[in-house]
Amino acid sequence: MLEQVQNSQIKTCTSYLTFDEVYCKVNKEKGTDTAMKNITAFLCLTNLRFMEVNDLVIWKSLELIKEYGFLPGDAIHAASTIISGATAIISQDNDFDRLKELKRKWIA
Repeated sequence: MLEQVQNSQIKTCTSYLTFDEVYCKVNKEKGTDTAMKNITAFLCLTNLRFMEVNDLVIWKSLELIKEYGFLPGDAIHAASTIISGATAIISQDNDFDRLKELKRKWIA
């Protein structure tokens, strides 16, 4: 999947929360040095666009929390994806399968 992003085969966007999630997960499992290398590589993906977490995203997140019972972080990811105009969300989290607005795709 990341290769497809880097090679412009798919258009991709993410919320800024992904930066925190990638760093924390890798840091916990593999340590700070590996986390720094991974997050740097992630930020260097030339075809990855970061979506602002603004008022519109937060209000949409609140709607998704009410409708689907999402935790705030998941709601922000989903709201960012919906507002970007995307039709799919790439995630291993099957909570996103409940979304009517998006199709969930597995990280391959």
